[in-house]
Amino acid sequence: MDNRIVELASHELDLHPEARLHDLYKLFYQGTFGPSHIMEDQAVALRFLAEEIDCDEFDQVLWQDVSYMENFFRINFVIVKNRQVLIDDLFRALVASSRIGATLSHDEWKEEWYRIESVLRDSLPEEIFTPESSMVVKEAVEGGKLVHHSASYKRSYHPHYRVISREWFERLIGTTY
Repeated sequence: MDNRIVELASHELDLHPEARLHDLYKLFYQGTFGPSHIMEDQAVALRFLAEEIDCDEFDQVLWQDVSYMENFFRINFVIVKNRQVLIDDLFRALVASSRIGATLSHDEWKEEWYRIESVLRDSLPEEIFTPESSMVVKEAVEGGKLVHHSASYKRSYHPHYRVISREWFERLIGTTY
């Protein structure tokens, strides 16, 4: 598992060099739990999806494998905006994918995150571990919450995506990615 931690984080930093610790936390959280947090109220989730697709700036990364404990992909909304994938199909993928994530307790996730963080501290550059980012992550882990991307990540990459299962990703995008 340590190799997967380093591989996943290194790939994220290759794609998004401005990422900080809380961006990595979000990556591992999504790669474990999928979209379940965002799908608690499906009507709200659909409204936010429609609003966010209307954005004008998108990350250059069209999709990203974020699989950690489960098999999930981030799919960029530009794919929906360009009508390569229909919004209804993406929403179906979100609903189905929200049932797949790991079922760790709060304490189990805390333990897993602190193990991940330890591996990251041994293998990544120090500048990722800013005091602000470390505090945001600590509060999220202790409170059992997901975090938003860091300001530098948002400014640099305009992340507008959702996380779906590998199965749904392959249905929507194909297996030749």
